[in-house]
Amino acid sequence: MARKSKDPTNPLFSWLVDNLEEPVLTGVLSNADATTFSNPAAGRQRLYGRIQKLRRLPKIDDLAESVSDVAGIGRKREMARAVTKSLQEIARDLESVFCSDRDSTEQSGVTPFTTRGLGSWISNSVQSDSATAVPAAYRTPAASISTTGTNSITDSTIQALLQSLYEQTGKVKSYTLLCGPTLKRRFTGFQQTQFGSANTGSSVRLFNQDSADASYYAKVDLFVGDFGELVLTPSLFLAKDQVAASQLRRGYILDMDAVHIRYNRRPRYMPLDDEGGGPRGIVDTIAGLQVDNPLMFGKIASTAD
Repeated sequence: MARKSKDPTNPLFSWLVDNLEEPVLTGVLSNADATTFSNPAAGRQRLYGRIQKLRRLPKIDDLAESVSDVAGIGRKREMARAVTKSLQEIARDLESVFCSDRDSTEQSGVTPFTTRGLGSWISNSVQSDSATAVPAAYRTPAASISTTGTNSITDSTIQALLQSLYEQTGKVKSYTLLCGPTLKRRFTGFQQTQFGSANTGSSVRLFNQDSADASYYAKVDLFVGDFGELVLTPSLFLAKDQVAASQLRRGYILDMDAVHIRYNRRPRYMPLDDEGGGPRGIVDTIAGLQVDNPLMFGKIASTAD
């Protein structure tokens, strides 16, 4: 869903981010000359990202390629199947990198270049990569990040996140919520309750359904709030650098028009010489993640159910 943007020409690439000044309420005298000026670009700053190279190395045994007919795909087709599988795997690698909490790194010694993941872009804290750290004025506000336990998230929690995004952008928009399975089910589990007394609520979920309808619907794919809407999109590739439970609870509120993949090399297959053991090759890609303005994004990073 992310845009494919301009190719980076260096391992370190950049883009400009700007803001609007606060509204001015004072009037101007009809005979007053203009004497005090301001620089409209005073708030403009530059954000930086890094590229990352990812690679898969498929190789097939000589006999398997020449003789075997695995799963009925035909003889001498095993390497073609391996390349197709490796291309799919490297796409999953890319998504996992882009949706991780990892910060970017500069190549040094045995440490390769890495790009910054969404979990690090959408942060109220300074990033560890000082050369690419987001300036304080453009870091995601704390109010746009929720660490509330998953089972304690309510519609009010989500409304507060959307309100924070609106206070930064001034726009009521439709956002994509990339969400882990546990978080997705929490939206479905939001309950409308009736209270029999001031302190006792019913645990029965209330909904309307045609009595002649033989289908039972128990899912939420769209959350519409006062300050925008969330299109819920499940993903298994969020926060893959964290423990499994955190991956399932994670959510990113994204304006997909402001997320870019900067490909220097799109995923490709390059065959290598067969030295007698069987066909082999390289599937690789070089890309970096660009987030136009972290102020426009939100995050759900529950640390517990």
